[in-house]
Amino acid sequence: MLNLIRTNFKEYVAFLKNPEPNPNKSADDSESKWSKLFIFLLIDAILISPILFLLYILEEFSNIDLNNHSVSNIANEYGIIILILAGGILSPLIEEIIFRLPLHYKRNYLFKFIGLFIGKERVKNFWLKHFRIFFYLFVIAFGFVHIFNFQEKSILIWILLPLLVAPQIIGGTILGYLRIKLGFGWAFLHHAIYNTVLTILAFSTHLNQEVSINNSDFKLNIEVAENKYNNESKVEDTSDFDFKTIVNTQYASYNYIADKLGWEKIDKKENYKYYNISLEMKNLDLNSDSILQHHLIKIIKNQ
Repeated sequence: MLNLIRTNFKEYVAFLKNPEPNPNKSADDSESKWSKLFIFLLIDAILISPILFLLYILEEFSNIDLNNHSVSNIANEYGIIILILAGGILSPLIEEIIFRLPLHYKRNYLFKFIGLFIGKERVKNFWLKHFRIFFYLFVIAFGFVHIFNFQEKSILIWILLPLLVAPQIIGGTILGYLRIKLGFGWAFLHHAIYNTVLTILAFSTHLNQEVSINNSDFKLNIEVAENKYNNESKVEDTSDFDFKTIVNTQYASYNYIADKLGWEKIDKKENYKYYNISLEMKNLDLNSDSILQHHLIKIIKNQ
């Protein structure tokens, strides 16, 4: 297995040094193509892992907010199934048609159209002669278009742009290689599997029980979710004169709860998880807001 990975990686690196529009195809049968596909899924994961770890560290120790992402917004608004269909099938198909399909001149309809006016052979020869440049232009364009996934558009985001889109640029070189080496369908399949697996891994954790207390003063349960998966945010409370005796929330962020209960809001970077809360006060001499805020802030500080 290691030899296969090493051999395929060397072929990939050799291709990147001098991309050719029609390299010799070493994987003709279906079995070897499937083998190459999964080897490059593994290579892709290995290459981007250090970058993802670096981005995680960067987010932890800076004011950058990478959780405000279009993928999370789709999951919250439409649910995980729609996210998988959009991110795992529709988006890869559109991106492969735009960025990989034209790499074979036979399917480069834009250049063929231009050739109708200035000469078919002239345009084709220009494409083949400068294929290396066009290959990397497509790779860079594919990477940089993903900056629009980030909802935050601060100066820091733009400064870190090359790092933020580095996983897509690496992926773009692999997809371009597979497009040329195996064909359009295999590049799309790689892209679709890659996106689907990442989506499932990113959103596999649903609800985690963080707090469960039942004593003589109050009963409190808090579950935490990374995303609300198209569930409606709700905050309901029951008061006895000026005291809240019962508080229930459903998939509500801290700031959503704060808005409903009249608390001070927190920084948006910390406001990216959702809480299912059930609080029942038994001792009305205690302040329910203070108890609830204390445990929520404790969760946020430890996240």
